[in-house]
Amino acid sequence: MAKWNFIVVGGGSAGALVAARLTEDPACEVLLIEAGPDYRAQDTPKEFKDRTKGLGLALEAPKNHLNPEFYWHGITATRAQGQEPFQYRRGRGLGGSSIINGLYAIRGVPDDFSEWEKLGADGWGPDAMLAAYGRIEDEHDFPGMPFHGTGGPTPVYREPEAGWGGVDRALKEAALDAGYGWSPDHNDPASTGVSPMAMNIRGGDRVSTNHAYIEPARGRANLTILGDTLIDRVLFEGTLAVGVVDAAGSEHRVAEGGEVILSAGSSASPALLMRSGIGPAEELAELGIELLVDLPVGRSAQDHAVVFVELPVDPAAQTCVGNRPTNIVVRYSSGFPGGRTNDMMILATNHNYWFGKETAGLAVSLEQPLSRGRMRLRSADPADEPHFDLDFLSNPRDLARVRDGLQRARTFLEHPAFQQIATGEPTWPQDDAEIMATVKDTMHLCCTARMGHPEDPETVVDPKCNVVGVTNLRVVDASIMPTVVSANTYLTVLALAEVFFDKNPELLAGSRDAAVSAGDA
Repeated sequence: MAKWNFIVVGGGSAGALVAARLTEDPACEVLLIEAGPDYRAQDTPKEFKDRTKGLGLALEAPKNHLNPEFYWHGITATRAQGQEPFQYRRGRGLGGSSIINGLYAIRGVPDDFSEWEKLGADGWGPDAMLAAYGRIEDEHDFPGMPFHGTGGPTPVYREPEAGWGGVDRALKEAALDAGYGWSPDHNDPASTGVSPMAMNIRGGDRVSTNHAYIEPARGRANLTILGDTLIDRVLFEGTLAVGVVDAAGSEHRVAEGGEVILSAGSSASPALLMRSGIGPAEELAELGIELLVDLPVGRSAQDHAVVFVELPVDPAAQTCVGNRPTNIVVRYSSGFPGGRTNDMMILATNHNYWFGKETAGLAVSLEQPLSRGRMRLRSADPADEPHFDLDFLSNPRDLARVRDGLQRARTFLEHPAFQQIATGEPTWPQDDAEIMATVKDTMHLCCTARMGHPEDPETVVDPKCNVVGVTNLRVVDASIMPTVVSANTYLTVLALAEVFFDKNPELLAGSRDAAVSAGDA
């Protein structure tokens, strides 16, 4: 008989934390199923350890072929209307996208979480998220501040200015002279303006969730990890989730009273829901999938839209510790309709090697998009990865803020600090058509299984992360965010997983003994 109190699908950023927290109770049996490789943290490929994922300054496409098992290769996205579909990168294997991401350790702003509560995520406001941010972190530079934590699993570190690149230093000088204030800690809830960008590194190396959460838990007798196992769908008896079925047809069942938790990420979790019969009725009918619950799965996708002002510079200005592309950012409130606090961010780019270009410059990122996209399953085959129409800048208020951000970036580049390192003239999108043709994503996909009030037609999961209309099935990952946060999403995904336990304290209370006994009988 099944013994698992919980089956956690996905060992990435959220799933690693969820499995580790659940197994703190020795009476709680957890099966963690990961589509990618199960590997020890010490065996992380060298290309993923440093600040540029081992890519150096080579002018070529990202070297996904060096470690293909650590990527999903079939996910595609159309960023904006008129663009062609392009691969959308997602990490695969223990640690998920925390293995391949840009290492940016920045929190969302309090207004983000006030907005979450307005959208029906009761109990997910600024205070709850601030407490969770503190629990997950090991703050290196401001350990004594009341809104920070030390000793947590995730290091937060800022490179001193002596290790920055010339573009970083030029942006700092230009922005300060333009009146943007200096804020040494962008994770201070009240901060705005010019800030060093923190990273989740320790001793110069990446600390993924495989390092921070799975490795310390790996020796626990109540944690079983099953790698290289693609899950097809959730197994139901009526509307009761009783386990999962993998792509080979094998069933993995929970004990009586056990639960299934999907933490497979913003592409895989909604795809898994839809293959299980939970999704938009008309789309499931087209795919030949029997409907279980009609929910708007995949209908509210968001990511940060980013555009670039490029500048050729002296190669010496591109050099910094670890060849880091960005050590400094400028956050500001645009004042445009639809924007809240810190709705925009301008980032230094010491080099653009990841786009195969020799230039440096500035990236203008829309941190609070109003536009929403959607996910489409190509088929009911679990090996057939989904496609996203992100529909960037389709809301005219988004496009207006990006136009304004580009003008601010161009003004920065006219500052003497940039003129001293420039070797040519900057280039940028000249009109709306060029903006739409060149806008890119930042790999911060979220909101594809939105959290909200159970009676809201836009809701997929309730504030306790239960999937509406079924029992013993939850989703805990970036897909449940009501809106994308005004920051790179990594720290928020970890904090979100922590708040999940705040909302469901009984899951950590050691109250599953009866279910274990029943399952082993």
